[in-house]
Amino acid sequence: MGLLSWLNRRGLDIVDPDIVDPGFKRADRALEKGAVAGATLVGIEQKLDDGTTTRFVAVAIPTTSGIRTAGVHVMHGRAHVLARLRLGVEVLVRHNDGDAVVLDWPAMCARWGVTDEPAQKRRRKPPENGVTDKAVSGTDQRRLKKWTPRRATIVSLSRHESAFGPLLNFDVALRLDDGAHAAASRTEIPFYAAWLAAPGAEVPVVVDPKDPAKATVDWATAANEPGRLPGRLDDPPPDGSAAALLVP
Repeated sequence: MGLLSWLNRRGLDIVDPDIVDPGFKRADRALEKGAVAGATLVGIEQKLDDGTTTRFVAVAIPTTSGIRTAGVHVMHGRAHVLARLRLGVEVLVRHNDGDAVVLDWPAMCARWGVTDEPAQKRRRKPPENGVTDKAVSGTDQRRLKKWTPRRATIVSLSRHESAFGPLLNFDVALRLDDGAHAAASRTEIPFYAAWLAAPGAEVPVVVDPKDPAKATVDWATAANEPGRLPGRLDDPPPDGSAAALLVP
C-alpha cells in the first residue's frame, strides 16, 4: 500500500482515494461492464482497522453454474444509505457470471431517490453468512459479557442532536420481558440493525445487575435471529425505526 493510500485510510484526505487506490477503479470498471442482476445479501462483517470501521457484505448471485457468493467492501457511505443494507434483502449487483461483483449503487440510489452513492471495492473472500461485528465498542463488549441477559421489546427511539445537527447516537426505550422499563442511552445502532431497530421489535439485551433500568442491546445477535423479515428493496423504512430517523 502506498503512503498516500495509507494517509487516506486515516481520514486525512490528502488526495482523492479514487486516484490513489486502484481498487476503486477496478470496482468502477466492473460497474460499467458487468451485467445487471439481482442478488441476496447473505453476510455482513464489520470490524475496526486502526480505529476506522470497515464494512464488508456477501451477496448470493444466481449464475449459469449455480449460486455463487461474492464479497464487496463498502466504504465511505452515508448513514441513511447504508441503513438500507440488511440480511436477506434483495439487492442489485453487476457482475460477469459471478465474477467481478459490485453493488449497483447508481441503480439502487436512483430507486431510493438519493444521490449519495457509497464508494466500494471488490473483495476476494466474502464474509461468512450472517452478521459478524468486531467493531462493538469496548464498553458494550464488557456489558454484553458481564450484564444480565434478557429479552425486551423496543418501545421507541429518539436520535440525539448537537448544535451542528443530528448525531448517530440514539436513545432506545425498552420494555423488558417482565414488563419493567429500561433504556439503552446514547447507543450507536450499527447500519445492519437500523431497519430492525423499530418500535415493536423484540431484541436480546443485557441489563445492569445494579440498575436494571440501564440496558444495552445486542444488535448483532438480534440481526442474526431467524424470522426477521428484511422487506423489499424499495420498501420505506419501518415507522419510527433508526433507518427512518436517519433519512435526511
